[in-house]
Amino acid sequence: MGMIYSVTVNNHASHSAYFMVFQNDPTQWAPNALSLAWFAEFSNPGPSSRVKFQWSVDTGFSWAETGELQPGTQFTATETYDATGLNNKITLDYDRAYRFVNPIPGPDRSRFYLAESASVPGRSAAAVGVTMGGSTVYAAQARPNQNLAFSPRPRYFIAYGDYEEGDVIDVSAINNPLELSYPAGVYALTTTLNADGTWDQPKSLAHSNASRLRLLAV
Repeated sequence: MGMIYSVTVNNHASHSAYFMVFQNDPTQWAPNALSLAWFAEFSNPGPSSRVKFQWSVDTGFSWAETGELQPGTQFTATETYDATGLNNKITLDYDRAYRFVNPIPGPDRSRFYLAESASVPGRSAAAVGVTMGGSTVYAAQARPNQNLAFSPRPRYFIAYGDYEEGDVIDVSAINNPLELSYPAGVYALTTTLNADGTWDQPKSLAHSNASRLRLLAV
């Protein structure tokens, strides 16, 4: 397992809703790919209310029978494949049901490969996804004879609203997202969602602890 990243959010909002973490560059993987609500958790605001998300950057693939993939649909993975080992290429096949088959080494160890066999229906009801930390980040409609390659360059965002994990989302319609930037050597951030809907600038956990100790010393 790779390094574990986390974000802790203090919920001082004016109403209850879901915190949702997502990534917003799906077309780096496939032209027709869409982002998903990668993680989501319902939260009631309060003086001591907080939510913590954590994940690894271990990369893999998933598939689900979604019907037409579009914002508002749900992607619940039927099968996943961890591509971080020696076999960083997998094939989606169809024989009365979809399945992953033939794990093999891909041509570049720094990339991850998903092939879709000729047996995948032309008007497929399935979608394929990229996973990170075991949950699906992006998804695209499955197509026959398609070859996809993925190079992880994650940019993380968090938002607050009516989302559930696995929702297919339109990132351009997300209200007031906050980018979570992790400087080199920093893996844990903390932020606060305020009653007026603004976010505090994310801080590293070490920085937050130092600030807390200064306040206690006053």
